[in-house]
Amino acid sequence: MLSKLIPKTSKYHYRLVLIMLFVAVGFIISTISIVVSGYYQLNTIHKEFDVSAKRTLAYKKDFIHTQTDNFRNYLRAVDRTIEFERFIQSNPTDSTQEKKQITSIMMAIAHSDSNIMQFRFLGKHGCEAIRIDRDSIADSPYQVDEKDLQNKADRYYFKDVKKMTKGTIWFSKIDLNMERGEIVQPIKPTLRIAKPYYFNDEFRGMLIINIFMEKILEEVMESELFHVAIIDKDAHILTNNLRGYKENHGEWTRYLNSAKDVRYATDQDEYTFLFNLFFQKQHSNIELSDIIKNDEGLKILLEEKTEKLMEYTKDIVDYMIVMSLIILLVSLPIAIILSRYPLRLHDELKIFKDELEEQLKIIDKYVYMTSTDLDGNITDISTAYTKLSGYSKDELIGENHRILKDPNTPDSFYKKMWLTILNGKSWSGEIRNIRKNGEVFCIIAHISPILDDGNIVGYTSIRENITDQKLIEEISIKDELTGAYNRRFFNQIFTKELKRARRKGDIFSIAMLDIDYFKKYNDTYGHIKGDEALQKVVKQVSRRLQRAGDYLFRVGGEEFIIICSGMKNFEEAKTFSSKIVKSVEDIGLEHKTSEVSDFVTISLGLLVLTLSCSMDEDTVLKRIDELLYSAKEGGRNQAISQSC
Repeated sequence: MLSKLIPKTSKYHYRLVLIMLFVAVGFIISTISIVVSGYYQLNTIHKEFDVSAKRTLAYKKDFIHTQTDNFRNYLRAVDRTIEFERFIQSNPTDSTQEKKQITSIMMAIAHSDSNIMQFRFLGKHGCEAIRIDRDSIADSPYQVDEKDLQNKADRYYFKDVKKMTKGTIWFSKIDLNMERGEIVQPIKPTLRIAKPYYFNDEFRGMLIINIFMEKILEEVMESELFHVAIIDKDAHILTNNLRGYKENHGEWTRYLNSAKDVRYATDQDEYTFLFNLFFQKQHSNIELSDIIKNDEGLKILLEEKTEKLMEYTKDIVDYMIVMSLIILLVSLPIAIILSRYPLRLHDELKIFKDELEEQLKIIDKYVYMTSTDLDGNITDISTAYTKLSGYSKDELIGENHRILKDPNTPDSFYKKMWLTILNGKSWSGEIRNIRKNGEVFCIIAHISPILDDGNIVGYTSIRENITDQKLIEEISIKDELTGAYNRRFFNQIFTKELKRARRKGDIFSIAMLDIDYFKKYNDTYGHIKGDEALQKVVKQVSRRLQRAGDYLFRVGGEEFIIICSGMKNFEEAKTFSSKIVKSVEDIGLEHKTSEVSDFVTISLGLLVLTLSCSMDEDTVLKRIDELLYSAKEGGRNQAISQSC
């Protein structure tokens, strides 16, 4: 046809042939370039998705590990108390003071974690001795009445745990909560963690926690780039966010009698062969059996989201089509030069930008971080820390960090901190802060200076939230009635503080006090008023003890011990103890049966140990008891002091 229009001998014929050949060669080369370049670019993205999958799996496994560790720690927080040891040695089904204290600790733990469905102690015969219940994650926990407690001796978890050795932690399968033999609707995924306890090699009972797994599993399922599923060793699906599962009832297949397993969704694909050639879906998994140690053989399975792969590659495909048109319109050498380097640079910059934005989002969402200027005024704050503090970003940016300061923290603490960071050094330590609603939260702060050409221009602080940990610690060392430290904590602190004072060459002051004629007070006003009197005396004395080394311990009914490590000399300690005695009388709490005052008073024996004093701990305690006795015999409502 071409020869009919243009004779072969014509120069226009050859020119047209050359143009057609050039166009054909250019088209072929551009097509090959698209296919080859696209294949390798997509292969690179697959590799990056693989790296991201490994990070995602590691993060999700670490998250589950952290959650299970929390529940192990709850068991330890209970069983490491002296009260629990006594409780185990006695009959756990009897109503005792220790049982009440253990119940209070278990209730406090249940309040601290809304994922706790049940927290129970089962006796050696399977009877529930203590049971804390929560109906749903949104509800508050409550103690089940003794008349409603049940015998669980026939339950599999009691039989399994009873066979276990001392100190072993038992995990159940993650199953669906059942009532009266039927699965509760809506379904409630549940995990149980238990621990057996023995006395003289005799099984005495077990602590067991039932855990709402819904929120924990939702967090594990959350992923922008991947379909996620948790499967057991038989490929049954526990839960997932995979395409097509929920519509086909693919979750909890072992318990809901579904015939589909994890291969159901991954084997299905509505895309073409050519699409699958380029977008080969990758699968990754990680074992959980080293964390949740049961015979379930759990794994987390990841599958790349095809739609996300398409989003990531859309710009690459569009760019190559444009470059192919340029190749057809411009000369081949120029097209090759122009298409080779910009494409690579564009791809690398886009990947770097996406990774950087993702990292910044993760930091903002999960890391408690603030930046301030030289005066401590907040210049930037992460979303995670605003949620922790209860303030919005707009409320905090521009404000000084003092807005979060706990008024009970002494100024000397902050002076030492500022002295460190003003000298260009990093500082780490525990800080008590106040939320917007007035609640206290505890953190470990790591503060570092921001440098510009060697000059400090501000400070960055990264924090760890330890509020729940501090709450549990405080429950175990505080006297429940008065809030003073208990005798067990005194036994830990006394020797430690005495050795520290002697090592540093400081004066060590210790005093014993009790309330004058307290038995008469109880006989006259009743035990409820007596308890209130104890609380008011402790509150008044505590106001005087504001230094870091000051402690108040309740060691008996109305007996208390004070430790002060910051006195400069004997006279200062003597004056301080006299002020404490007077401050109690100044409360003005009526005591009409007292023989020394119309109000509640105390007697106090003070011993001040200098560096040359060689008394041991037992002698020190004996001596302050003798000094207290002298104060009582000498007329009460006074302090008797002695230096060693």
